[in-house]
Order: sequence, then structure tokens, then C-alpha cells
Amino acid sequence: MYRIPSTLNSDLDYTESLIKKYQAGEIKAGELKSNRVPMGIYEQRKNEHYMLRVRCAGGLITPKQLAEVAYVGRQVSTSHLHITTRQEIQIHNVDLRDAVPALRKLEKVGLSTAGGGGNTVRNMMVNDRSGLVAEEAFDVYPVVEELTSRLIAERDSFTMPRKYKVAMDYNEQDAHYSFVADFGLQARIIDGQRGYRVLIAGSTAPNPHTGWEVFDFLPEVDLYRAAKALKNWFNKYGNRRNRHKARMRYVFYKYGEEEAKRLYLEEFKELKRDGSLDFFVPTLPLEHHRPDFAPEKDDSEEFLRWKQRYAHAQTTDEGRRENLWFAYLPIDHGNNRPEFFAEVADYLGNYGNDVIRFTKREQIQVRNIPGEYLPNIYHFFKRLGDYQVDYPVVVTNFTSCTGADTCRLGICLPKGAINAITKKLLASDLDLDAIPDFELKMNGCTNICANATWADLGFSGRIGRVGDDPFPAYTVWLPLKGRNEIDLSVGYIPARHLPGFVEDYLRDVIAEKDNYADYYDYVVKHGAEVVKQLLEKYKTVKPYAEEPDAYHDWEDDEKFSLIKYGQAECSAGLFDIIELDQDTIAEKRKAIDTGKAKDLEKELHDIVFAENRMLLVTRGIDPRTDDDVYNGFLKEFIATGIVPQKFSVLTDRARRHEPLADQQPLIYELADLLNELYKGMDDNLQFKTVSATAQPQPAVSKQTDATPEPAVAKASPAPATSAAAPSKPDGLTPDVKKDFRGVACPMNFVKTKIALSPMKSGQVLEILLDDGQPIQNVPGSVKNEGHTVLSTEKVDNYWKVLIKKK
Repeated sequence: MYRIPSTLNSDLDYTESLIKKYQAGEIKAGELKSNRVPMGIYEQRKNEHYMLRVRCAGGLITPKQLAEVAYVGRQVSTSHLHITTRQEIQIHNVDLRDAVPALRKLEKVGLSTAGGGGNTVRNMMVNDRSGLVAEEAFDVYPVVEELTSRLIAERDSFTMPRKYKVAMDYNEQDAHYSFVADFGLQARIIDGQRGYRVLIAGSTAPNPHTGWEVFDFLPEVDLYRAAKALKNWFNKYGNRRNRHKARMRYVFYKYGEEEAKRLYLEEFKELKRDGSLDFFVPTLPLEHHRPDFAPEKDDSEEFLRWKQRYAHAQTTDEGRRENLWFAYLPIDHGNNRPEFFAEVADYLGNYGNDVIRFTKREQIQVRNIPGEYLPNIYHFFKRLGDYQVDYPVVVTNFTSCTGADTCRLGICLPKGAINAITKKLLASDLDLDAIPDFELKMNGCTNICANATWADLGFSGRIGRVGDDPFPAYTVWLPLKGRNEIDLSVGYIPARHLPGFVEDYLRDVIAEKDNYADYYDYVVKHGAEVVKQLLEKYKTVKPYAEEPDAYHDWEDDEKFSLIKYGQAECSAGLFDIIELDQDTIAEKRKAIDTGKAKDLEKELHDIVFAENRMLLVTRGIDPRTDDDVYNGFLKEFIATGIVPQKFSVLTDRARRHEPLADQQPLIYELADLLNELYKGMDDNLQFKTVSATAQPQPAVSKQTDATPEPAVAKASPAPATSAAAPSKPDGLTPDVKKDFRGVACPMNFVKTKIALSPMKSGQVLEILLDDGQPIQNVPGSVKNEGHTVLSTEKVDNYWKVLIKKK
């Protein structure tokens, strides 16, 4: 399948060395984090519990590989394995000391976690029916495996401004996720030549946008060239200073569509000169066959119902010729024990190694099954104890992120909410088999990991409030602009009322489905009004004393609390190292200046080392040795004139371990200079001392000064806090103004705290916040810190908040 990068063993050695240093107290958690997250090792909500995210390009995994994942899971005593909405598999609740040994075992069967997190080329997504249906242009699985192999072999694929997501569809007509990927590909054949329609910079995250077309038809030979050009373009023009404006779409927001496309095509044209970048697709070492046991018979009503719901004939020439079928194994939220997955791997291995795909709905697709063996497959699923195989497809298609169960950004518990919705629907009289393709997606916060804004009905976690009591709630999203367009928010609903709301809405969907061209036609002409009425019906939450259940999230015994946040693992990036080195320099200077330094020379050498390393990440350097640090600093900062030549003596002495005490004033001067350079660095990592005349200029447009706000449907109700908000004090002039529109929670609150920090008591800060969760959360959090919220004022589609410092 994909090829393991040749550097993986040395990368694992380095990660293991950092883990040992961290556990010995020699480095801080942040320094370890900047390495482990790009290596796919995530800390979970419970401190010192980690998750390993295993890359499975397009969800493809062989039975042998899955067996090894299960074995590793048992070895590290994991609580469960999890299939993700990005078609990967995760090993949860791993002790940090077991992480690298586990990754070494996975490497032996061709699996890696590198690129599982951080600012990297992430797992590539594929429509899981590729290779199975006649309407495909061609099977794209071999393509995504080869493209993965080539991109993850390059070091700069792991030091991007932000994540780089790829999605590939097997034709244009059925394309879906390619519209909202950073690099979206739709397979085409023109005049017998294979190629792709190419879209770039799409995303469903806050301030979303579908991808912009850069090629109507890109010949396949140029595919890797186009992917690499996008990486180069992103590295050159992406915003590395503000993580919340660092995704690819913000390049378009900054420069405008025409200029952003021109800059990308300029990168592509430059790479056309290099013939080594031509792309060719090898044949994958995959095969399938009949098992060596006899087919079983089953004419029961239960089997026939399952076959109608979950099994499908393969319509490719091979599928028709050999009577091959594919089927889906629903897995509760994608979670199960390692023993479960081991059984799946062992049994499906009887049919070959081209039999398993993970799906975006957190399920297992089995493929290339001879039709007469479908009863065997059904009986095996039943023996596994998977009760969901007898459910209507629509409820097993409901997907969610993990939410506050394990995610450090989670607000709500979407898995519990989906369980409650499912229970309500199964107990109803609805004909759920009438809507097998309906997609409900739910996020536990505003990060849209489960693509709530790319659903038939979407929900994203937020906070509601009655008086001073918060309760779990969800923003509601509908595809008001049609298929393959970003959903719009239409209001919000308390979490406790979700089951009744969904049942009522689906009752209308089923009753009206034959009266409209499709679901999207229904939504625009009828469904949106139904949702508006239902939101009015279900919006009320009584005070806590009268309705305490509304203040408990689903499957949570504790009263809902605002304190649901932790540090965002996905924000782990290059600038953690800068902040660590800044802290090191400041701490050691303080120790020297206060006379607490036990070894002056050691402290000065540590300062110089931190100074030399501090800004190397801005030049794409990931130093592994002391020499890497010193050489990088001399080459990238002294030789280029960014830092004056006089400071090179510090580097020379430090690398030779010579005394530095007589250079203490120069060491301090360099520290101050580097801090000023960092403070003045622009979005493109250019320093004020570097000429910017050759840099492309942003487009002169409204988008240059402000990030476009996400469209919000007119049906959206005002946040609960607005009703009780005081009006703006007359004649009050803020001492400081900050614009935090486009900054997601909880970082908007963090930035608010930072802005308040240098201000004097009684001074007034004005902040601008987006509608929705930001205005629901930040003012309350500010109050909890002891400050006074003087006013919250709605201005168009954002809020102006005045805060008096305590």
C-alpha cells in the first residue's frame, strides 16, 4: 500500500529520546508536544493518556495490518480502537512509554502514524465505493496510495502552516468531499486520458468555503506536481502567525480569488520543468478469492432485510462477471475492543487482502465477497455481537466526533446525544428505511471535525444559558444552498430536546419526500420552515430548579459546566518551540540577574542555544542536533543579514563550549533583538529587516481587512445572553480595541485575557466577537475571571463587547 518514509526509524528514535527527556524532567511538555503531535501521538482529555492515530490512506487496510493494530492495542492495554470520520483507526488510552514501541510494531506491517496530527499532510479520503461501481471514471485507490507515498516522504510535508487535507472522488457526478478539501480531486477521462478536476482550499471549518477550481482537467501525469505546487504555495503564502487564519482558504480571503489562483499556477508552472515529478500509478498488491469453506444458506426474513439494507452488488465488469458484493458493518460510534477487530481481521482474511475499507461513517466496508457467501458474512456479523446490523441504515449512518468524552476542546457529548436520538427513532412508528441515505452529523464544539456543516442535518455543540446557569445546546445546520454547498445555521436547540426535534423533522421529511425533486429541493421549499417552527417549539428551557435534566448533558451525571475546555492538540505547531525558547531565555536571565544562577556559564550557554534555535522554525528548519541549531542560525540569520554579524561570536563560542561570561551584555542584546524580530514578523514569516518588494501584495478588497464571516440564515435566534445584556454606556471610549472575529473558542477568550493583562484596573477593553458560541461563552468566562462586562451590542452579524478590567 503506501510506502513507509525512509526517515521513519530515525524519526521514531528522536521521538523516543524526547519522551525519555520529558519523563526525566529535562524538557517541558510543550517541546515534546511539538514533535509527538505530527507523529500522530495525541494527548487525550485525561492527562497523560494518549491516542495513536494510524494512517490508512482512503481507509484501505489489509486483514494482516488490522490484526497487527488489534494486537498492538491488546499489548498496550487500550480501552478501545476507533474508526474515524477520516477513514483512519486510532488506538486509545495508551501510556506514553508504550507509544514508540507500538509504532515500531505497526511499521513492520506497513503502517505509520506520522502525519496523524499537527500541521502536516493528513490522511487522504476516498469515496469508499471506488473500485466497485460502474459509474466511476476509474478506481482511485491506487492513485491515493501512491500520492500518499510521495507526499509523506518529503520533510516539508510535516512543517506546514496548518493541516493539508486531500479528498478524492471517483467521478464528478457523485463527488462530495472533494468540494471541501484543501486538495480536492474528481476523476475524469477525456479522449481516453485519465485526469482530474482539481479544487483547492475548501473547508467546512469556521468561515468555511467550498474549493476553488484551478484545473478543469489535469492529466494524471501532473498530479503529484499539482499537489506539491499546492504545498509550496501554502508554505509561501500561508499565515503562520495566527492559527485560526492559517488554513488554505485564508490565502484566498487575503489575496482574492484571481491573485491566489495566479500564485498557485505560478508554483505549478515552475515545477513543470522538473520531469522527476511526473506521476505514474503502480498496481497495488491486492487480491481476493473464494474462501476454502462452503457457503451457508439463509432465506430468513432477518437475513433478507439485512441484505436489502446493507449489501450491494458490485457493478464493475469484474463484479458482474464474478457476482461480487460489498456490505457494511456498522460499529457503534466506530468504537470497539481490540478483540473485536482481531476477529474481523481473522475472518475476512479468508477472502483475500482486498476486502476491508474504513468509511467516513465510522464503519467497516467489506468488499469482493462472492454473492453466495453473503449469508456467511451476515452470520459472522451476528456472532460478533454487533446488534446494529439489524437497525435501519439511517440510524447507523449518524456520525459524531468524540466530543468532551476525550477531546480537550469538547463542549458537549454528541455520542450520548446520538444514542438518545437513535433510541427515540427506533421506538417510533417512522418508516426509517425510506431515507437510507440521510446524513445526520454532530460535533461537540465549533471545530466541525465531524463535518456538521456538510450534512443533511447538522449540529455543532455550543452553550446556552438561563440566568447564570449554562446548559448544553447545539447550533442547527441545513443545506439551504443545495448539495455540495456549505450548510447554513438556522438557530440552536437545547441538547435535552434533540430527540423530539429530530423525530418530528424526519417525520415530515419522510411524509413529504415524494413531493420534491430531492431532499435539497425539499429543504429550500419546505424543510427550512418546518425546522424554524420546530426550533420555536423546542427552544424553551426552564430554570434549573424546575427542569434540572436540561442542565445535564446526555449520559453525564454531573451538571453541565462551562469548564469543558483544554488545550487544542491540533494547534500543536512550530511556534510552540518559539514560546518555549522565549520562556527559557527569560527564566535564565532572571536567575542570573537575581543572583540565583548556580552555574553562570551553563545558564549563558543555555541562553545562547535557545537564541540560536528560537526562530529557526520560521525558516522550515527542524534541528535534531546542536550542530543543526548553530549551523542553521549562522546560515539563515547571520549570513542573510537579518541578525548582525557581531553576534556570530556567540554561536562560535557556544558550539566550541568556550566561556561566555565576558559576552553577557551581547547575549542579552541578542535576546532583545530576537524578541523584537518575532514581534514584528508578518503573516508570511518575513522580518522587517528583509525587503518585501518582491512579495505579492494582497488584493484590494473588503476581505483584505477582515476575514469573511460565515453566512447565517435569517432564522437564527439571538443568543440567550443578549436579552439581559446592558446597553452600551453613553460616551464611553475604550482604552484598547481588539478584533477577535474569526477566532474560534476557546482562543478568543485566551486572546481576551492576553489583551487585558497589561491594562490597568478600571480601563476598558472593546472586543469584537462572532455571533453564536463566541458571544455565548466569552462574556461569561470574562465574568468568571472577575472582570465587568459593561455591554454586549449586536452589530450586523457580529458583537461588540465592552469589558472593564478588575
